[in-house]
Amino acid sequence: MTTQEKSLIAPLVYYDLLDRPLTILEIYKYQSRAESTPSVFPLAKTRKLLKNSPFLNNQLAEKDGLYFLKGRKEIIDTRSYRLKISQNKWKKIKKITRQLGLIPFIRLAAVTGSLTAYNATPESDLDVLLITKTNRLWLTRLLSIGIIGLLGQRRHDQVTKDRLCLNCYLTEENLEIKPEKKPHNWHSAHEYYRLTPVLELTSGTYQKFINQNGWLAIFFQNHPWPNKQLNYKTSISCPANWFRHFFEWVLCKRIGNWLEKKSGNWQKQRIRRKSLGQAEPNDQIYASDCCLMLHPRSKSYQLNNNFNLKMQQLS
Repeated sequence: MTTQEKSLIAPLVYYDLLDRPLTILEIYKYQSRAESTPSVFPLAKTRKLLKNSPFLNNQLAEKDGLYFLKGRKEIIDTRSYRLKISQNKWKKIKKITRQLGLIPFIRLAAVTGSLTAYNATPESDLDVLLITKTNRLWLTRLLSIGIIGLLGQRRHDQVTKDRLCLNCYLTEENLEIKPEKKPHNWHSAHEYYRLTPVLELTSGTYQKFINQNGWLAIFFQNHPWPNKQLNYKTSISCPANWFRHFFEWVLCKRIGNWLEKKSGNWQKQRIRRKSLGQAEPNDQIYASDCCLMLHPRSKSYQLNNNFNLKMQQLS
């Protein structure tokens, strides 16, 4: 297996673990970084390698423009089924995220998880990352889960279907996902590479996120990839925008600082207590005043281990 062949087969191996075949454009988009290849790997060369490489032809099959590992033809139907489910969930999440526009100090709401790969199942929740004003992370989280909870749209316990899972918060001046916050592995890279903004209340926030997470280039040959999903962005009404600005003004000084400190201490104690009492080896929990990651029972470890094992077998 040459480095170029490895670069192309890596995304197919990873998405096979998620039961998803890929189009040639997706293979090109997700191809992994290889030090010996050019910084720009042309789409035409991708197509040529997939067609002419003996190694790739021995490992891969193609049908209706979709590529997959040999012996995995059934995932073509899985892709079609999950695509329809994901399209419906995108409509729902656009409606729900409009409600987030009422909440003070939110700068950006973006979708992560299986939905951004159009690979959601009927029971999938709706993973959302929120970027907040600096020094207002804890207050914003409290208001967010409160309002989403009152609207009956928050995930809890085993109730997951079409519910919002607010599992990641960053402040606008600290947008880099550092290794101590979440491991820099193949799974994490894909999660944030596919991140799709749905509500941008401060212009340029999404681009700042891309700029500050240059570590994604370690994994992707074509980073940064032009995001073609910006049409998923939604907007909020003028009254909702006025409401948000008014409460930001009310909570921007002493009272806001006091509430941030009190709510932060309370939430950190709860997170610490739960982490100590119910911690599992695959939990990914990180809490600070500029970043909050809540991924209990994360699939990241297992997926990454399975991916590495499969790539070693191919090598």
